[in-house]
Amino acid sequence: MPEAAKQDLSARGTPRRLRGSELRFVGMPIGGVGCGQLYLGGDGRLWLWDVDNRTAPANINDLHFTRPPYPSSPFQHGFAVRVDDGDARWLDARGFPDVTFTGRPPLAEVDYPDPRVGIRLRAWSPFVPTEIEDSSYPAVFLDYAVESTAESTVEVEIAGFLENPVCVGSRHARPLRLNAAEFAVDGAAGVQFAAAEGSAENPMRPDLLLEDWEKPDYAGWEVTGNAFGSGPVRTLDRPAYQGEAGAFGMRMVDSHASAPGDDPGTRDGATGRLRSAPFRIERNYLRFRVSGGKYPGTCCLNVVVGGEVVGSATGSVSDRLADRVLHLGPWQGEEAVIEIVDDETGPWGHIGVDQLVLTDHAPQQPPLAELPDHGTAALAALSGDQIRTCPAATSWSSPTDVLDPAPGLPEVDGIAQRSAGVVSSKVVLRPGERRTIRFALAWFFPVPDREGLAFLEHSRALLRHYANRFDDAKGVVAHLASAQEHLLDRTSTWVRTWYEDSTLPHWLLERVATNTTALSTSTCYRFADGRFYGWEGAYCCAGTCTHVWHYAHALARLFPAVERDTRERVDLGIGFHPATGQLSMRGEADRSPAVDGQAGTVLRIYREHQMSADPGWLHRVWPRTRHAVEYLIGSDAEPDGVLDGPQPNTQDATWFGRNSWLSGLYLAALRAAAAMADEVGDGGFARRCRALADRGAEIIVRDLFNGEYFVHERDPAHPGSVNTNRGCFADQLLGQSWAAQLGLPRVLPVAETWSALRSIWRHNFVPRPLEYRERSPIEGGRIFYDADVPALVMCTWPRGGGDEAGDNWSVSYFNEAWHGIEYQVAAHLIAEGMLDEGLAIARSVHDRYAPLRRNPYNEIECSDHYARSMASFGVYTSLLGYEHHGPRGHLGFAPKITPQNFAAAFTTAEGWGLYRQKRTNDERSSTIELRHGRLRLRTLALDTPSTEPHARLDGAEIPVRADNAERPLIAFPQQLTITAGQTLQLRL
Repeated sequence: MPEAAKQDLSARGTPRRLRGSELRFVGMPIGGVGCGQLYLGGDGRLWLWDVDNRTAPANINDLHFTRPPYPSSPFQHGFAVRVDDGDARWLDARGFPDVTFTGRPPLAEVDYPDPRVGIRLRAWSPFVPTEIEDSSYPAVFLDYAVESTAESTVEVEIAGFLENPVCVGSRHARPLRLNAAEFAVDGAAGVQFAAAEGSAENPMRPDLLLEDWEKPDYAGWEVTGNAFGSGPVRTLDRPAYQGEAGAFGMRMVDSHASAPGDDPGTRDGATGRLRSAPFRIERNYLRFRVSGGKYPGTCCLNVVVGGEVVGSATGSVSDRLADRVLHLGPWQGEEAVIEIVDDETGPWGHIGVDQLVLTDHAPQQPPLAELPDHGTAALAALSGDQIRTCPAATSWSSPTDVLDPAPGLPEVDGIAQRSAGVVSSKVVLRPGERRTIRFALAWFFPVPDREGLAFLEHSRALLRHYANRFDDAKGVVAHLASAQEHLLDRTSTWVRTWYEDSTLPHWLLERVATNTTALSTSTCYRFADGRFYGWEGAYCCAGTCTHVWHYAHALARLFPAVERDTRERVDLGIGFHPATGQLSMRGEADRSPAVDGQAGTVLRIYREHQMSADPGWLHRVWPRTRHAVEYLIGSDAEPDGVLDGPQPNTQDATWFGRNSWLSGLYLAALRAAAAMADEVGDGGFARRCRALADRGAEIIVRDLFNGEYFVHERDPAHPGSVNTNRGCFADQLLGQSWAAQLGLPRVLPVAETWSALRSIWRHNFVPRPLEYRERSPIEGGRIFYDADVPALVMCTWPRGGGDEAGDNWSVSYFNEAWHGIEYQVAAHLIAEGMLDEGLAIARSVHDRYAPLRRNPYNEIECSDHYARSMASFGVYTSLLGYEHHGPRGHLGFAPKITPQNFAAAFTTAEGWGLYRQKRTNDERSSTIELRHGRLRLRTLALDTPSTEPHARLDGAEIPVRADNAERPLIAFPQQLTITAGQTLQLRL
């Protein structure tokens, strides 16, 4: 048995505090839902900074799992502190080497130990479940709590500085002026950063060709490494899989095509550099064409002046050359060299370049206001005895420079000069006194990357949702200054409810909450028209993909209104095919079907109905929902409850042949459709769906259960198609797992389900997965596990059959471990009573993201912050034995972990709170504390029967009766409406 299964994983434990080398990879997403991405580092510094739509460096496949990135930033920033007249110190590891980090998403605490004044940073962005507007601010609060341990009064000053972050990319392509201005609003004082068009003279001189590569060698260039070969490659000689190059002539630079090797991985593994002979900059721009990966700094074209990179560009994860321009006006007359760099060895680790031209004829560019990285940013102090601002400091290289800034010019050239603003706050502390200095960092970059989102409807008019609420970053600060205590109270209450008042293991609470931070990364957007959009992972695979997102339970449980809108607006709207009922698997981005996404979306529609207070929503969407179910039935030729024919799915292949994974999902969708049909009065359709589901379950057990687990019956008409044949497939019970999440009737019978779950546990949860891979009958696959930590492998072959799995490249997935699938199996194990096994699988993912290995706040599958990992919320609801049906006023709990003394946070359609229960010889009680919103309650399902229950709402006795006919159920003859602050107590 794997070691993870031998630990007491149900123990409460303590919050994890990181220190020393554990801090090196830490990057906790911190910011509003759908507002971009910003990391809080382990020592309190911010990094990644993908709030301005520039697109973060590419993470392809398992790159950031095997090679986790270290903190970096495109501009300088930081905080410094001074106590009395002592030395100024950076408020990070440079000034406090013993700094510690405690992450409790959506909040983190960083402690800076000091003998005279204790300093704790509490970093957070407002996060209030069920209130999406209160959780979607483009801002972060940085609260520095300072506490005196001195015997006399002390003065503490904290100052923050920020280089102007506006137009970080655009300033290299056009003349700009950066400016900053101080402001004071609603008790806050700060600096707002902006940019304006420059006025560089442009005499429009003739172009100067630097290089066109139309020669067989690199004459005039210094060559190192082996990636670039002996000379420019002929475009006709590039590998066919690279496609058309789009070059101007017959040759170009291409560090993939020129590299040694016979396969893409080997070629991308080659490295090298080209360096030009020195030349004089005699025009305003360098124009060129570039292709390849997007790796700033390591796979790029650089212009170097005086040893400093003054301009840089990368490809955009494409092998077709695209026009780029770098603005070099400020360096006219100076000597420069061009470097073409390929230091990357992973996927897309190559660069292509063509046609280097010095020119005054820059390509026509959009107005400044339409640039994705144009906008404003603000840094402000919201508390303190004395607040000072300096819009432009001349230096910020030392903490003393930041605490005592020398004023500089408020407007500077956008590319040749740098500018930073400083905001400081000072407090006086009596002995033992504790006070908080609050800073707010806000951003306003309203135009998303419309080119990268061009497949969306109305893409040319897309705006971030916050453009509807604010005019600039200063406006964000003004609003937050007036609402800060209200937002802090709600956010702190949620954090206390989730972590402090719960009896669940801290490691589990941290892991589940970590995946909810994907909502505050570049994986997710909210647009001005109210639409939610999600990639599969950051910038990877378009279209809020149905076959990935149907695993992700977190958004629906935390912000149910967002999911309801997405079902209605996208799945049953933009992506709906009225003629057939088919749902596009990627909205308008890809209108083809995915059978698992189709079934999963039907199940999500039922979940969204359950997480609604209004039965009218289901009535509104039912006609199209029914049509979507009929599409599934149409894929069942007989029909007999088992899918026939092509079955495109999340394994990036079309499967054929009968299997319990996809047909089980189909049966679960039929169960959900029957439940919905009953509620809208469509009894005939409900009976039809139930009959099909019953028949399908019989056939799957009869024909596909091998006595141990469910197998995949190969289709002889498609011998090369991907299949698991005799293999043990991790997702074989997904339909039953979904049914458990929604309280549906069983999809598959208990005995066979338990046997299959035990088989998945026994065969697929391997203690040393890299060793397993070496003997696996399947070749290849990405790496999402380590050598020494268990993982749930996608498919194993205890009875052979690996050599029959198909000819498609995607069979390599069978060697992989996808965290979202691991979580759904863990949730299912727990729901079926196999607590230790379920916790062990979930814990193995947690251990793989240990801070010494990689960023503990970024679960990866094909890209960063992968949406499928939000399946971990299903582990949480399984542990609660949670059920909810808003329109019926129903709530239920049957804790699977420490039921004798249990407490945990719960969410409902309109609010959230804390559930507690005691189950001892002396006490059988249940308590619901509603801490936000409201809860309409008619029935309450519990884990123990009662003959004479007693109920009190805020101490006042209320009518209640027991109904134990089929299960322990408490009924309230007069519907209760519980509001925030009220407590319902029951004695059973």
